[in-house]
Amino acid sequence: MADRNAPGPDGGHLIGVLSKFKSNSLGLISDLQRRFGGIARVQLGPYLVHQVTDPELIKHVLQDNPGNYRRGRFYRGFNLFMGHGMLTTDGAEWKARRQVAQPYFQRTRLDSAAPIITECANDLLDRWAEPARRGEVVDVVDDVMWLSMGVLSRTLFGVDLRDRAEELLPAVRFALKAMIITGKVEQLLPRWVPTRYQRDLKKYQAVLNGVMDDVIARQRTSDDDNLVTALLAAKHPETGRPWDDRAIRAELKTHFMAGHETTGCALAWTLYTLAQHVDVRRKLATELDEVLAGRTPTVEDLPKLTYLRQVVDESLRLYPPIWVYPRDAVEDDEIGGYHIPAGSTVLISPHAAHHNADVWESPEAFDPERFCPANRHTTRYRYLPFGGGARHCIGHHLALLEMQLTVAMITQRYQLDLASGHQVVPTGLVSLRPKTGVQMRIKRVDRQ
Repeated sequence: MADRNAPGPDGGHLIGVLSKFKSNSLGLISDLQRRFGGIARVQLGPYLVHQVTDPELIKHVLQDNPGNYRRGRFYRGFNLFMGHGMLTTDGAEWKARRQVAQPYFQRTRLDSAAPIITECANDLLDRWAEPARRGEVVDVVDDVMWLSMGVLSRTLFGVDLRDRAEELLPAVRFALKAMIITGKVEQLLPRWVPTRYQRDLKKYQAVLNGVMDDVIARQRTSDDDNLVTALLAAKHPETGRPWDDRAIRAELKTHFMAGHETTGCALAWTLYTLAQHVDVRRKLATELDEVLAGRTPTVEDLPKLTYLRQVVDESLRLYPPIWVYPRDAVEDDEIGGYHIPAGSTVLISPHAAHHNADVWESPEAFDPERFCPANRHTTRYRYLPFGGGARHCIGHHLALLEMQLTVAMITQRYQLDLASGHQVVPTGLVSLRPKTGVQMRIKRVDRQ
């Protein structure tokens, strides 16, 4: 076992670069990658952390030695809103939850649900008709979240949660900040201290719990075949007992929060990149015209829409919705010839990996040609918007399907341009969100 320490900044033993992580986490991880390469050792307050961005070293953590790396301290805040669900568990508990959910994420099943996506996308297009007629500016982030919420809830839960969007969207926005434990005073005070933060925390926890309880109650007597009814019928593999409502609710919150939020962010970033690159938008519109001739796309059309997939993949490279995956080492390990102590944290950052100039030529440029069919096989562990290894995102096919169909339909009907003077800045919460939204002016496109 190696005894060498990986290179990293000298920020003081106790504090390290914690203050920079709090104020600009994306800037910190990018700086670490540029200065120290594929592995960097850094002190975040009391926590020793190794950031890993080299493809072979990422492969070691996610594929070659995954049993040594588990969810750890950085996931504790997730329990505030997701509970003890698939995202925060490990080992046999995670495997049992994954096995119940897996059939509902099979490609053939999701492909058959594609009409749900196009129906929800059509609802969004209709929602934008009046702003387009008036030439109004719209923040597309909440709108694509509304769309994604409808797709996920109808596909997996058998209900349409868009009717509850006015309750859910503020709850999700609050949760994204609260789940990242940054050491702010409001997060560290005891729960009984009557601060505004604690009142909001309880209020929004109640919103999410209440909505999921309503979903469970509705499906309890249903003959539908969906994730909710499967969880209601499931039995724990060790005890043989049915899951209680709290466990089911945690699983539903996990799928809801992780599923619609990440896809919504990915859609927002894709629309933003298309607005920034007129040549790419024009080439995409030409492909859509040639293949679809104005009709609604179907799953069967997607293999012919190769440039559409390239645009989506390149947007996910520049703006991966999940920008970092923390893991805690169970036992001592060696990564890249450097010592990884047991109990320390490994951060795998798709954002830093995707912007690595040693791996990607001109990594800050938006270039869909990187993902032409001839290059697609060369991207493993260089490109990981959905993670990798056994814990590769269960919903990746639904996300890609939703992104492709929705981007195609929006491009067919509307031209979206960034509002004058509006600056779009990514911020690293649980997901990679636009800090101040994405303000767009929407114009109807009529093609002959």
